[in-house]
Amino acid sequence: MKVKEAKKWLMERLGTIYDDNESANIALLVLEDCIGFAGTEIMMNKEEEITVNQENKIGKYIERLLQHEPIQYIMNKSWFYGMELYVDKAVLIPRPETEELVDWVVKDMKASGIDVFPKEATDADVTTQLKILDIGTGSGCIALALKKMLPKAEVWGCDTSEEALNVARRNGAALDIRVDFQGANFLDEAQQKFLPTVDIIVSNPPYIPLSDSTAMQQNVVGYEPHIALFVPNDDPLLFYKAIAHFARKRLYENGCIYLEIHEALGEGVISLFKAEGYQNVELRKDMQGKDRMLKVVNGK
Repeated sequence: MKVKEAKKWLMERLGTIYDDNESANIALLVLEDCIGFAGTEIMMNKEEEITVNQENKIGKYIERLLQHEPIQYIMNKSWFYGMELYVDKAVLIPRPETEELVDWVVKDMKASGIDVFPKEATDADVTTQLKILDIGTGSGCIALALKKMLPKAEVWGCDTSEEALNVARRNGAALDIRVDFQGANFLDEAQQKFLPTVDIIVSNPPYIPLSDSTAMQQNVVGYEPHIALFVPNDDPLLFYKAIAHFARKRLYENGCIYLEIHEALGEGVISLFKAEGYQNVELRKDMQGKDRMLKVVNGK
């Protein structure tokens, strides 16, 4: 089988459960992982014969893909903010919308004039300028991206799942990015006391009402960790309440909270924070025009 034939076969099989665009994207990822060609190399080498071992590997991938298993879990890798991350079923697959949240923080820090960008390599060891906490860190994608972009910041990530923390620590080690990943059930106030006081809180917490699961794609609801996705139908703002309360005690004055939110719950989250006494609240749309991000300033 030639490379071009393998691509065509993959797209035909994937087309039974995905649209044309997604089928093409997944097919390219499969070929890249199984035969080693990346991007334009696939087209440049389309007439090349693939080996029996490569063909067998592709066959195993398609068996799992047709069960709706995400390609990222099959490959055990995903990409986020220019970083290749290890992922497995213990963590959510990083999304482009979350990259936008990270970008908001980075641009605000650049505009603030805070000295978090080292002039020399040794400056990265000086972490007194800015303290950041990522709540519900999962794969560590947010915390690691922020530390990568703001090297002089001191960054923590917390999660209730020890399996997720193992993934985050593995990613930090592989990328040689220093983030302190801590175990904590954030909904337990007794455990919150072990978390630091910071300048920035950032979080992509669970926010999908459990009732929404019936309308979600099988590759998400069937494989990604429910603990990181869903909240009770009768309390969808559960984590935002906890963050608002925590920040009153552990966020420095004029510090900021950056949150990813459910597109349908923007006004509800705004009302929650204002009811808690936060007056400076900004709602921002993502690239698809959905209410997806919120910034809250802990000021008077």
